[in-house]
Amino acid sequence: MVTVGVLIAAAALVILVFYWSGRYGDPKRSSGTSIRRGAGAHTTLAGRPKKAYATREEAEAGARMLTKRDGASLGAYHCGTCAKWHLGHDK
Repeated sequence: MVTVGVLIAAAALVILVFYWSGRYGDPKRSSGTSIRRGAGAHTTLAGRPKKAYATREEAEAGARMLTKRDGASLGAYHCGTCAKWHLGHDK
């Protein structure tokens, strides 16, 4: 009886994971990217890889150039996942 309960719980967990990833995951995302959105995700909302900069200075120069070009306020942040620098929208 306990085995049946464990099997039902395991099946429910698998179904929940597939439901959640299909609802919140990007179907176009490449392998190795994060399902969650945030600073640790290495893809843009459009599913393209984020550009990584080796230094803060390079990232800030890129942010200034893109801010001037697009008009959106961008800033540099240090990524805790890959230890490089990325650009993000200032809030």
